[in-house]
Amino acid sequence: MADRPTAREAIAALTADFTESAVPAGDTAGDGPLGWSGYAESRARATALTGEQESVVHGTATVGGRPCVLISFEFGFLGGSLGQRTGDRLEAAYEEAMTRRLPLVSLIATGGSRMQEGMIALTQLHRVARASARLRAAGPAQLAVLRDPTTGGGWATLGAGADVILAVPGAQVGFAGSRVRPVDADPGAYTAEGQLAAGQTDAVVPPGELPAAVGHWLRLLAHREPPPAPA
Repeated sequence: MADRPTAREAIAALTADFTESAVPAGDTAGDGPLGWSGYAESRARATALTGEQESVVHGTATVGGRPCVLISFEFGFLGGSLGQRTGDRLEAAYEEAMTRRLPLVSLIATGGSRMQEGMIALTQLHRVARASARLRAAGPAQLAVLRDPTTGGGWATLGAGADVILAVPGAQVGFAGSRVRPVDADPGAYTAEGQLAAGQTDAVVPPGELPAAVGHWLRLLAHREPPPAPA
């Protein structure tokens, strides 16, 4: 998709009622934990390009009359990749959803883990998976909107781990990005439509219909049975 919405444009297309949450304290020092040459400059360029300090924005919102916690990825910030500070924000969003007992909606656009942070970046997937499991046990629903692209750990955690998974037409979706797939892989299998045919998503929804679709699912999910109380 040539015209990829920014994180805030994706939010604005979904709702006019969004309040950004406070960003967790902490910053990545210099060239990061691996001393990756040029990493600090890459982050600075990404901030200058996007106006963001990290690859996700999160806060509270109302969609279709239903309150929720909303996460939106900024692909223009290092490909929407997940690093330690990204993990801080994602974990904070899950915690806010659990504390306030609100559903979590994720507008995903990511290439996966941030290679400049090595194993620390990969451990963010464990943080997200743990936060997702805790939220599920607490009761609030999780809904994902797969934008272009949704690959790597972002697909495996926030995407595939959601209760309801919607995708925009033509979005690239799959664990393997285009650079690491087998040369003979069917490209159609790695699209929103291919994942729908394979049963990995629930619906492909045009961008203009997302507010109604997300609102519809939030209303339905609000009436599901709460988890049983601990014995």
